[in-house]
Amino acid sequence: MITVDVRDMLALDQNVFDSMSKEIGEVSDVDYETGWFTIAAGTLYERQYFVPMTTVKYIDPNELFLSADEKEVQRDYSTPPSRTTSVEGEGPATTATTWQQSGYGDASVVVHQARLDDFRNMIDVGFRVCTADMVYLGKVREYDSATGLMVLDKGRSSKHDIVVPITMVDRVEAETHEIVLIASKRDVERITPVSLVRTAAKLASEN
Repeated sequence: MITVDVRDMLALDQNVFDSMSKEIGEVSDVDYETGWFTIAAGTLYERQYFVPMTTVKYIDPNELFLSADEKEVQRDYSTPPSRTTSVEGEGPATTATTWQQSGYGDASVVVHQARLDDFRNMIDVGFRVCTADMVYLGKVREYDSATGLMVLDKGRSSKHDIVVPITMVDRVEAETHEIVLIASKRDVERITPVSLVRTAAKLASEN
């Protein structure tokens, strides 16, 4: 039996079919480090699916087939894989490490690591905040550098103010006053008041 490494053949613009041989879109992005790829679907490619490479059942240079049918893809892969951030270290060495499930199997993979002091003094009121999947959340209305918490004015994606910790920041574009999170919109929605209090207390004690 000849086996093929999906990583060697997965490429942009490949046609994607489900397990019932129904075409559902084409490959629009590939992340070889995490093992996930993105499928652009719909007549105008208005939908995206975020799929692990383990779901690829067959692949050749022009097309690939998934082990899941279209309904399963819509149900399980309509949002980016969930990410979890942990904070370690003390003082200037305090580091936020973000993990997500690997698309190659059950293990977790580090997708981002940053020293929080690199961001702490760059953020300011009025900066625009977007998620990793480029959903605009709103502008920073309040920011406490000690606790690392940003309070955002409600944007189009929310009816309420949103509180985001700097542990979720991927990068800060000082010139354009933009903050991009390492977290997706779904990850932000999963933030609980308890987790915010714990994060703020830890950062405040180490500041």
